[in-house]
Amino acid sequence: MNVPGSAGRRFGEIVVHDGEPRGHRVVDGREYPVFDELLLFEASGVPTLAVTVNAGAAEDVEALVDLFSGHDYRAEPASSFELMCSCCSEGTVERERSTHGGTQQVLLAAPEEEARRLLAEWAAGTGPDRSWSGLETLA
Repeated sequence: MNVPGSAGRRFGEIVVHDGEPRGHRVVDGREYPVFDELLLFEASGVPTLAVTVNAGAAEDVEALVDLFSGHDYRAEPASSFELMCSCCSEGTVERERSTHGGTQQVLLAAPEEEARRLLAEWAAGTGPDRSWSGLETLA
């Protein structure tokens, strides 16, 4: 599961769809069906947050993603999102996951206090150029 990039959605929500795939995404060789949402069945208590991170290298961003995943939360660089028109969305879209260093926005799925703790742990890690700022709630 990924961190929702659209306003009003949260990680772990359960939605109802009609069961007919409208397209597919292939990420790192694995195919995922894409459905049209009909309604929200079960809301999630896990907020979606955004933070600005400075990472000296792509490996630092990967370490942040792994740290959150290791605690059953998620971190996803905003640059990994791709908005598509409806027509393009209905086909099969292939892409490779890629991360990069530098200053960037990362979306997080975690309670705010837990996110702060994990971000502090990450910043204190082995990468000398790791820092974060501007943690805010999106949904």
